[in-house]
Amino acid sequence: MLLRFEKQIIMTKELLQTIRTVFMILLLIIICGVNIASAQKSHSRVIPTSIIKNTQGTLIATDKPVEGAKLVTVGMYGINIYNMDVRSNTYHMTAYLWLRWKGDFDPVESLDFVNGVEDWGLVKKVIMKEPEILSNGEKYQVIRIDGVFFQPFDLKYYPLDKQELSLYVENSSDTYDKIFYVPDTISSGYDVGLIVPGWKVNGLTSKSYIHDYGTDFGETGVTKASKYSVLKFAFHVDREVNVFLLKLFIPLLIVLMTNWFSLILKPTYIEVRTTMPATALLTLVFLQKSAMDAIPECPSLVLMDKIYLLAYLCIVVTLLQIIWVNVYMDRESPESIQKMIKIDRVSFKVQILLFVVVFVGLMLQIIYS
Repeated sequence: MLLRFEKQIIMTKELLQTIRTVFMILLLIIICGVNIASAQKSHSRVIPTSIIKNTQGTLIATDKPVEGAKLVTVGMYGINIYNMDVRSNTYHMTAYLWLRWKGDFDPVESLDFVNGVEDWGLVKKVIMKEPEILSNGEKYQVIRIDGVFFQPFDLKYYPLDKQELSLYVENSSDTYDKIFYVPDTISSGYDVGLIVPGWKVNGLTSKSYIHDYGTDFGETGVTKASKYSVLKFAFHVDREVNVFLLKLFIPLLIVLMTNWFSLILKPTYIEVRTTMPATALLTLVFLQKSAMDAIPECPSLVLMDKIYLLAYLCIVVTLLQIIWVNVYMDRESPESIQKMIKIDRVSFKVQILLFVVVFVGLMLQIIYS
């Protein structure tokens, strides 16, 4: 019996040595990969002898139009938002736009959608053949639009992220000192039936901007040739919390509980204790892949990545502890078994506490961001 126990200790020590060797090899590979990536990045920074000036456009928020500019009041009423695709950074919207203005010009023809996608598929239907004259002397026209629009999504807090679905309306022919867009904050809104599946619509906002393209488009000698009036309408949507809790977090928690319950079992049940966290680790890999398939590749860690990294840490610590207990536990000694049981109980509580503290910290970061 003693000989068998000694052989088991030797085999376990050899296993630990193998794990240590594999870890060192992986660490070496990671270091080499980082060095190669850094070298390639440095090489890519080589500046050629001749380079075109890097002009950059920007949106300048403004509340007051330029004196002398003709004002065009623009309002929006949202009807439908569908085919919201986080992977392609696009969404499909149907809405009504109306314009009110004074003067002998027609801003309808020069109305452009900066973030429109697939112009050939954009439906821009003018409702009235001729603009209507209102009682205050303003001209009035209504347009129905239906199309795909581009929206870069911020996925830092996925799957508890908050997004904007923006529509940028711009005058494409006259600069901001000639025609300036003003939002109709009184009549703008959206239909009660506007529902985005999986998301909660929190409201609609509008803001006036000056779009400075940072270039004169080759029209030299003309001042303000690249600055146009832009109006931004934005639907604010939050991802439903139930999607995170029921589809992502609860399955993850069940896998973690399977891992932690292995520490409650008697230390002599080495086969069962090893199998449970190993199975949890494999399951966690597939859960993470399923959860992250809904979004595109991100250069930085999103919220769900951080939660999974924390889960991986708990499982790895459990596996290492089980191996350590198997090496240093004397199966023939009740005192040794009781000592290892106490260590397992402490680890069980500490891991759960660590997970709760870090998870709450991540949630507070979202709340106060």
